[in-house]
Amino acid sequence: MKLNKLTTSILKGLFVAAVSVSAVSAQPNLSFDQYDITQVGWSVVYTGCTFDAASQTATYSYDLTVDSAEKDLSHWVLAFDTDMVIVDSTGNAVTEFGLDPTTGVYGFKWDSGQDSGTTQTYTLTVNGECNAVATEYSVKGGTYFAIGETMGPSAGDGGGDPEITTYSISGSLYIDANNNQSLDSDEPALNNTTVQLLDDSGSIIAEAFSDGNGNYTFEGLLPGNYTVVVPEATADIDSDFNESLTEYYNTWSNLTPVTVVSQDVADVDFGYSADMGAVLDDLDPTDPDADGYSFIGSGKTIGFWKHQHAVALKGKGRAHIDSETLTDYLTTIESLWLSNPYQFGAAKISASNDILSARTSDETELLNKQMLATELNHVDGRGLTDNLELQATLLAYGEYVSAYNAQFTREEVLAVKDLMDTINNSGE
Repeated sequence: MKLNKLTTSILKGLFVAAVSVSAVSAQPNLSFDQYDITQVGWSVVYTGCTFDAASQTATYSYDLTVDSAEKDLSHWVLAFDTDMVIVDSTGNAVTEFGLDPTTGVYGFKWDSGQDSGTTQTYTLTVNGECNAVATEYSVKGGTYFAIGETMGPSAGDGGGDPEITTYSISGSLYIDANNNQSLDSDEPALNNTTVQLLDDSGSIIAEAFSDGNGNYTFEGLLPGNYTVVVPEATADIDSDFNESLTEYYNTWSNLTPVTVVSQDVADVDFGYSADMGAVLDDLDPTDPDADGYSFIGSGKTIGFWKHQHAVALKGKGRAHIDSETLTDYLTTIESLWLSNPYQFGAAKISASNDILSARTSDETELLNKQMLATELNHVDGRGLTDNLELQATLLAYGEYVSAYNAQFTREEVLAVKDLMDTINNSGE
C-alpha cells in the first residue's frame, strides 16, 4: 500500500483529531495491561537501511519474532517523525499511520497480526536518505502490550520534506589543436557556447554557457539517463558562439549520453579542431563555397605594423598608432592566451619589431611573425571585423601550434601562418 502526504494527513485525522506533530506516544487505553518489553515474547530488531539512489528513497528493515510460548501478535507500531513521506511497506497487507489508541504510540502500524513461533521481516520505505534515529515501538496481543526501543526513520530536526540528494554533470569545451580527441594541457578553451541537457525522452531540460575556461555545469540532477548536447545552432545567433563553431570547426561528436547513478559526473568534454579551409573560403570575396557570405576584412599587413614600430623607435615619420598605444597593445598580447610565444620584456616595441622583421625560413618563426601582426590587428579591432570572437579562437589555436610545434608537421604550421597572412591582408 502506497501513501502520499495527503493520505498520511487524512489517516492522522482518522486516528486522532488533536495530536502534537512531535509526539510519538500518548496515554494508552487503560483497558489493556502494559508490560515491560522484557516480560513479553514479542521483540523487534532493526536490521538496517538501504538507500535507493534512483528513486531517492530509504527502506528500513525489521525482524519481528513471536516466541512459541507467546500469544499471537495482534499488531505493532513503529514510532517516527510524522512529516516523513511514506512510499511503500511490506510484511503485512494492512498498514495504517497515526495514533494507536491501544498502546498510545503514534507512528506506522502493521495490523494483520503474526502467529506465535514465527519470525517475520517488515520493511518501510520513505522519501529521503537513510537517517536512522532512536525511537520506540509497541507490540500488542491478547489483552496486553509492551513498548520497546529500536531505530527508525527521521526527517531531521527541522521536520518537513526530507532532503533529496542531487548530482551534477560537468565538462569543458576546447579547441582540440592536435586533434587527438583528448583535452591536453594549454589547449584553448571555447567560451560563450551554449550547452544543452536533454532528459531520457529527448526534451531540453536545461541550458548552460561555457565560461572563460570553457567549463559548464548542470546541477540539481536526480539519477537517470541524460544527453549533453552542444547544439549546432541556437535561437539567438548573436548571443553565443555555436553557429561559428559549427561553421568553422570540426568535431568527432557534439553529443554525449550520460547516466547519473549515485555521484557527480565530470569530464563530459567536447573538442573541436579548426577548419581553416572554411575560414579561407569566407575570406575570399569570390565566395568559393557559394554560401553567400564573405567576411568584412579589415586587417593590416606586417608592413603596416613594422612601420608603426619604426616610427615609435626612431621618433620620425607619421604613424597611425602612437608609441604609447602600441606599448599597451603589446602588453595586452602578452596576456592574451599562452605565455609562449609572446613575452617582450622591458623594451617591448624593440622586441616586437625583431619578431616582425626576422629573416628566417623556420616555420614556427614564420608563424610567430605573421601571427604577431594578426594579434596587433585583433587588439586594434581589425581583421575579421564582423567576427572577432572567431578570430580570437583562431589566434589561441595559433599560439598553441607555436608553443607545441613539435606536435605538428611543417606543413601544418605553415597552414596556420598562411591563414594569419590572409587575415592580415583582408583590409588591403
